[in-house]
Amino acid sequence: MDLPPIDWENPPLEPPEQVAQPLMWRLAARLLHDHVPGAGFRPPVHRCRVCELPWPCPARRYAERGLLAACRHPAVGRGSASFADWFLTGEQP
Repeated sequence: MDLPPIDWENPPLEPPEQVAQPLMWRLAARLLHDHVPGAGFRPPVHRCRVCELPWPCPARRYAERGLLAACRHPAVGRGSASFADWFLTGEQP
């Protein structure tokens, strides 16, 4: 999987040309841009501006994984289950 040369902390909302799954990219990028730390540091932890969970919140982590998953070609057939396992748990298929 070749990753596009972008700023992964602030990815573009529109997918780079080499992204295999543009719709997944758009959804993940929007989610990532929404779930950012709230204004100001409130000890002991930063909190997400949207869901107010400790940052990085689960939605932010899913967004990061979604951006990476969008760069992979979709799995078909039996591989679909392994791709879902990779996306949800981080285990390599």
